[in-house]
This record gives sequence, C-alpha cells and structure tokens, in this order.
Amino acid sequence: MAIKTVLEDNLQTKSVVEGKKGEVRSAFLEPREDMQPGELLAAALGACMLTMVGFMASKRGENVAGTELEVVPQFDEKHSRVLKIALSFLFPSTLTDEQKKFYARAAQTCPVHNSLREDITYTVEVK
Repeated sequence: MAIKTVLEDNLQTKSVVEGKKGEVRSAFLEPREDMQPGELLAAALGACMLTMVGFMASKRGENVAGTELEVVPQFDEKHSRVLKIALSFLFPSTLTDEQKKFYARAAQTCPVHNSLREDITYTVEVK
C-alpha cells in the first residue's frame, strides 16, 4: 500500500491511498477549509485510538458506539513539532468508571500513539 501526496497551489496537498477513491486534503495558509498537517496528525491519533477502543470492546462483547475523543496538540514556538497532546475521552454513560479507564489505557496502545516521539507529554481526561 502506498499513499501518494501531491503539492498543489497555495501550500495545499492532496493524499490518496493507492487503489482507493477517497482523498485527504491539507492546507497551510489562511484562508483554508482543510486541516493543517499537524491537525491531521492529531486526527490520525484520535482515529487510531478510537479504533483500538472499538476493537477491544468487540473482543469483550461491549458496546462503546458514540465514544468521543478530543485531541488537542500543543506545538513549540516555531510550530515545528508537537510538545504536548491533551486527550479527553467522553464515553457512553452506560460504561462504568472501571470500563472507561480500561478503554482509555487500551487506546494508548494504538500504532499511531506508539509511533510518536517518546518525549511528547500526554494528559488524559476520562468522562
């Protein structure tokens, strides 16, 4: 599997997974409708973490549909790298506190999280 990314005008990009129809667009300059690359990183982290939550729930026979995750990256002064990421999970009210903590921990085992720099600081809130 290859992902082809093309630089377009005004520092915009378009990425397509080989053999797929969908595309992901990014933009850097304002005004913009698309996410910046750093925002895409945060979105990829959120998608991966919630996929892991759903995977673990399916193995346990539990329903976590509707779970939300807010990912807030904090960049350095030059906006050249992520220093900190705040994660805020909002789980369905049908889950116990123990289940919510389990899934929040499980989410942090996803491949994207495991691939990010080890010196990034994370704060995790579970609701």
